[in-house]
Amino acid sequence: MAERTEVIVVGGGQSGLVAGYLLKQAGVSFVILDEESRVGEAWRKRWDSLELFTIAQYCELPGLRFPGSKNHFPGKDEMADYLQAYQREFDLPVHLDTKVISLDPIEGGYRLETSRGTFEAPQVIVATGAYRLPRVPPMAVRLSDDVFQIHTGVYRNPQQIPGKTVVVVGAANSGAQIAPELRPDHRVLLSQGSHLPAFGRKFLGKGLHWWGDKFGLIAKPLEGERDRLHKKTILVGPSLKKISKRTGVELVGRTVDVEGRTVRFEDGTSVETDAVIWATGFRYDYSWMHVPVLDEGGTPVQIRGVTAAPGLYILGMQCQYSYGSALVWWVKDDAAYLVEQIRKFRAVRAQEAARAGR
Repeated sequence: MAERTEVIVVGGGQSGLVAGYLLKQAGVSFVILDEESRVGEAWRKRWDSLELFTIAQYCELPGLRFPGSKNHFPGKDEMADYLQAYQREFDLPVHLDTKVISLDPIEGGYRLETSRGTFEAPQVIVATGAYRLPRVPPMAVRLSDDVFQIHTGVYRNPQQIPGKTVVVVGAANSGAQIAPELRPDHRVLLSQGSHLPAFGRKFLGKGLHWWGDKFGLIAKPLEGERDRLHKKTILVGPSLKKISKRTGVELVGRTVDVEGRTVRFEDGTSVETDAVIWATGFRYDYSWMHVPVLDEGGTPVQIRGVTAAPGLYILGMQCQYSYGSALVWWVKDDAAYLVEQIRKFRAVRAQEAARAGR
């Protein structure tokens, strides 16, 4: 027997919790399904020294203040604890250890098969987040078995990395944060592809996102694919040159090939390495959604989270509407818009049912 409710939210991270908070405020019955064992666990699984580049003031969700100074940069465990406290504060119905296996359309809504049974609802919000599956380039298979490889999604601390020489492939925010902490015990080469503009975490004593908020840049709707892509590639913190000068991390060009123990770079140079850390980002995974709303690359086609499938919504994708769509403070804007669409959808369905009853 399927468990039925008005709305199912898939994903219990910040996006799913905000959606739940707003649904509860609107008087809509719902459940949140999350595959982790604790609320906030996805943050706890990140590397030990991770600090958000957003000040605490902009790590808050609606209705609950983030603890501590509003101008500090929280660690990943602080963020995880805050999300857990948020769920408890508002008694949001999160089903933990519940992995969604498939989503299929049925008459009047959707059926979700999970590791803990079947759920059905006329409307579904997919809030599985911007970062799901590690992206590792195909060339990785050509590295020798005695070269240690790890993706930033499972990297925790320098003690995991054997040998003396390590290449960090990818110099965006993850790679730029991890490379310096490896330096005390390793020779570290940081491989950069395209140039990334760098902005300090603070300017005139205020966090970068404080300025982005005050000038309306983060919440501004993105216009066109060129704008959307440009907004994704910002290095928050010191520039790579500053990192290199301060720490001794060696900056090298794009990694173009690997073979055995050798990593080759775009300028024709190479290095023999003991380890490679792939800071090459993540990819979406919506393959479990058996609804014709995905493009050729497997990404949902949506307009501010609303898909062409009636009652099916997407929340928390990177740059899905604005630069803030996947950022903690700003996700509430897209969530509020979706909850309003859910209320309208429910009203239309109620009217249709009433007419059918007559």
